[in-house]
Amino acid sequence: MDRRFEFEGPRIEGGSVAVIVLVIVLGGALFLSVSNIGVGYVAVVVDPVFGSTSVVGTGSNAQYFLKAPWASVYKIYVATDSVHMWSDATEEGDFPAVESLTKDGLKVDVDITVRWSIAPGAAADLFRRYPALDWKDRAIIPIIRETIRNMLVDYTAIQTIEQRASLGVALAASLENAFRDESSLSSALVLDAVNIRKISLPENFVNAIEKKLAAEQLSIAAEFNKTRLLVIADANAQSAIIEAQGRAESRLIIANATRLSLDIIAQASPGIDQAELTKLYLYLETLRDMAASGNAQFIVAPDAGQYILNIP
Repeated sequence: MDRRFEFEGPRIEGGSVAVIVLVIVLGGALFLSVSNIGVGYVAVVVDPVFGSTSVVGTGSNAQYFLKAPWASVYKIYVATDSVHMWSDATEEGDFPAVESLTKDGLKVDVDITVRWSIAPGAAADLFRRYPALDWKDRAIIPIIRETIRNMLVDYTAIQTIEQRASLGVALAASLENAFRDESSLSSALVLDAVNIRKISLPENFVNAIEKKLAAEQLSIAAEFNKTRLLVIADANAQSAIIEAQGRAESRLIIANATRLSLDIIAQASPGIDQAELTKLYLYLETLRDMAASGNAQFIVAPDAGQYILNIP
């Protein structure tokens, strides 16, 4: 008995295979042709086939874009970037503090933060000069260090303390000029801010300054006390002079009044002894002053020696 079996599997036409392959190729090409960037980034698209380099985006918004499937995309951060250069006892920033020498030869450590951004239109040229995207390490950091060191040699250690604000302004201007003059940056860098966190002076110098300031404070206090005492002494002297002048003028007025009174009495009583009258008057005035002081007691004991004038 003949048994004939036919097994037929799925048959795919040659045209169908081509379509599937084409779809896969187109899908892969489309996948490779779509790229995207986030906020704060621009894309530098490098096309090795046509030998072109272009920039996509402005950094202000995120977007998808199309490119040649074989083109490479390099994303460059153009928003505000920063570097922190400082040192503490236990840690440090992105880079250590900048060691510099002052005009008077003292070593100082400058703690600083510098912020900048990249001009989106200059991103392609910046990429051509730094294809490894390492312009921060190769250009920005060395320029910051060199500018700080070149500037501090014009300032004494004391001036770095006294003129901290103006030094920060001058440093920002110098850095801006230095970045502009650096051809490799191609004016791509826009300086945003320079913040001097601290300028650390040698400990022995700081101690000497503190002692000097303390001595100056004591000197100022001593000079103030001296001036104060002189003013008080002068015021007391002037007061004593005025008081003495007042007493003298008062006594002169009293003496003139007394003389006038005695003259009137003498004229009214021609027979009276004017010398005895004067002695009696002065005696009675003395008794009155003693009584007014409250420090004297009087015992009245009349005798032949008491002053009694016979006034007609």
